[in-house]
Amino acid sequence: MGELKSALEIAMEKAKKMGGEEEVSLSANQKGQIAEIRKIYAAKIAEVEILIQDKEKREIEIDRLRRERDRKIESIYQKVKEKR
Repeated sequence: MGELKSALEIAMEKAKKMGGEEEVSLSANQKGQIAEIRKIYAAKIAEVEILIQDKEKREIEIDRLRRERDRKIESIYQKVKEKR
């Protein structure tokens, strides 16, 4: 089974298909950085799911973590685009 995609990646793919931004080629190091970010945030989200009992607070915190993760991944893509 393939790797799960973030909302950011799905949105970027849709934009590209609609004639938006061109595809960005990532180095092996950059792909590794993104994989590490995903791994860290998957652990943080799992921790929140276990520790926070209040459903509303848990969803707010998970949403915050996902946005933070997506911002960090986007910053890697932005650095690649700036080097062009």
